Amino acid sequence: MKHAEFKLNRKAILGMAVLAAIGAMPVQAATITVDPTAADAAVAGDGKCSLREAVLSVNAGANVGDCVANIATEAYGINDTITMPAGIYTLTLGGVDETYTDSLPAEPTNFPVVAITSDATMGDLDIRKSVRIVGAGAAATIIQWDTTVPGADRIFHVYDAAATTGTVDVSIQGVTLTKGQTFQTSIKPGDSATKTYYLRRAGGALAVGPAANVVLVDTSVTGTANSEGRGGSQKPTDPEAPGATYTLTLTGVIVDGNAAQGDGGGVYTASAMTVASSIVSNNSALTNGGGIYNEGNTSITDTTVSNNTAEGGGGVFMTGSNTVNISGTTLSGNVAVGGGAISGRAGMTLKLVNSTLSGNIGSDVGAGLYTNGSAQLNFVTIAMNLAGADSPAAGSGINVFPATSGTSTVTLKNVLLAGNKKGWLEGMDAAAIAALPSANCGLTGSGLPVTSSGNNLSSDASCDAWLIAATDLKSVDPMIGDLADNGGPTLTHALLVGSPALSAGAADASVTTDQRGVPRETPPDIGAFEVDNINEGGGDGGGGGGGCAIGGNGSFDPTLPGMLAAALAVFGWRRRSAK
Repeated sequence: MKHAEFKLNRKAILGMAVLAAIGAMPVQAATITVDPTAADAAVAGDGKCSLREAVLSVNAGANVGDCVANIATEAYGINDTITMPAGIYTLTLGGVDETYTDSLPAEPTNFPVVAITSDATMGDLDIRKSVRIVGAGAAATIIQWDTTVPGADRIFHVYDAAATTGTVDVSIQGVTLTKGQTFQTSIKPGDSATKTYYLRRAGGALAVGPAANVVLVDTSVTGTANSEGRGGSQKPTDPEAPGATYTLTLTGVIVDGNAAQGDGGGVYTASAMTVASSIVSNNSALTNGGGIYNEGNTSITDTTVSNNTAEGGGGVFMTGSNTVNISGTTLSGNVAVGGGAISGRAGMTLKLVNSTLSGNIGSDVGAGLYTNGSAQLNFVTIAMNLAGADSPAAGSGINVFPATSGTSTVTLKNVLLAGNKKGWLEGMDAAAIAALPSANCGLTGSGLPVTSSGNNLSSDASCDAWLIAATDLKSVDPMIGDLADNGGPTLTHALLVGSPALSAGAADASVTTDQRGVPRETPPDIGAFEVDNINEGGGDGGGGGGGCAIGGNGSFDPTLPGMLAAALAVFGWRRRSAK
C-alpha cells in the first residue's frame, strides 16, 4: 500500500483511542448460580438461591434473598446470567398477576379491560430485564410446576408492564420446561345467550409480550372471524401498544407437556424469536398454536415440533405482518381443526426449507399446511397427513384459502407431496385409512395463487392445476421410507432405491445441504432428503425404518390410527374441561 493511500489525522486517531478504551471497559454482568433444592420463595431465607430469587435479582439489578453474584467484583448489568446446574426446579408459589377491570359489570355490552402487573414474587417468573438462563442440558435441568398448587401458572413471562421503552433480550438454553399452564376466567355474559366475556392468558410454558386479553367469544360464529385474538393474544388489526422491545432465543430447549386455555400451548411470542435444536412436544392450546403461537419475525431450525394439539395450527400458528423461517425441522403427529402442522394467516410470510410435515391431522382441511398468508417452500417433504374434510376441492397436504386483505402467494420448488389423504374419521384403522382418497393439494373457496418454480413431485393428480412446470412430476409414486431416524437432528422420510425424486430437483445456491446436513448433489433430489450419488443406484437407498407414516409400498404403519386417536382423545378432553 502506498503511503498516500493511508492517512489518519489526529482526530481520527483520538476517536479510535476512545473507542478502544470503551471496548476495553468491562461490561457489567452478574452470574448467579441457583440451587434446585432451594425453596420456591421470593425470600426463602434458607441460604440457597432459588430460581425465583435469581429472576428477582436480575429484575432488581441487585442481590435478592439468598442470591449472590458468583464473584465479588461482579455487578448487575445488561448481560446477566442465571446458571442452572442439573436438577429438578419445581415452582410452588402460585398466583396470577393478570386480571381485569369492569366499570359496568352489569352491562353486557361494556367490554372489560385487561390489567397486567409484572410480579415475579408469585405465579410465573416475570422477566423484566435481559438475561441468559443456562442449564446443564435439557435432559438434566428440568423446570416444572407443581400442578397441585392453587394458582399454578406458566413458567416464564418475558414482559414488563410498566416499561414504555427499552430492550429486553432473553436467551434460554439447555433446559426442559414442563407442566406449565394457564386457565381462562369467565367474566360475564354478553348481550346474547351465545356470547361470553373471558380473560384468557397465552403461553402454557412461556410467553413473551402482554399475553393476556379480555375476549368476547360467540359460540355461534366459527372460522377465522371468531379465532383472531380469542386466546389471550392481540388481534393483528389492533394497534401496537407502547412498550419495550423483546427478543427470545431458545437453544437446546425441550418444551413438553404444557397447556394453555388460550393461545400457545407451549410457547406464545409477540416478539422476534429464534429457536434452534429444540423439541416442542405434547402441548395443547384451547385456541391456536398447540406448540407455538407466533406474532413476530421468527427463525426455527433443526427442531422437532410433535404431538401438539389446538383448534388452529396444532404445531405452529403464525399471524401478523411477520416472516417466519423454518428449516431443518420436522413437524409430525400434531392435531388441529385446520393446519395440523402449520397454520398461517394473511399478512405473514412463511419460508419453509429442508423440512418435513408428516403424520399430522387436520380434522377439517390442511393437515400439513393451511394458509392464506404467503408461503415459499423449497426442498420440503409433505407426506402422510390426514384431513377430515371430503369435499372435492379439499386438500390435506396443502390447503390454501382466500386472503382477507393484501396479496398472498404460495410458491413451490423441489417439494415432494405423497400419501396425504382426506375423509379421515376418528377410529379408522390402517386399512380404512389406506383406502381414503388422496388429496395432496386443495383449496377453500377461491384459494390463493399458487406458483410452481419447478421440480416438484406429487403422488396424485390433486396438484395438477398448480404443478404446470415442465420439470414437475405428477401422479408418480415417490418411493419413500417411513418417518425414521436417518441421521441428523430430526426424523425424515428417506428416498428408496429407484425413487423418481432422485436427482430430479433443481440446484439452489442458498441450499447446500439436506434436512440432515448431508451435502446436496448436483442435480439434487426432490424433497427434504438427499441420497448421495453412490447410493442412488443400489443398496438400501437412503435408509428408512420403522416409523409412523408410509413405507415404500404406500402402506400405513398400523400403529398410526391408535396414536392419532390418543392425541384426539387428549384434545377432546381438554376442550370439554375448558367449557
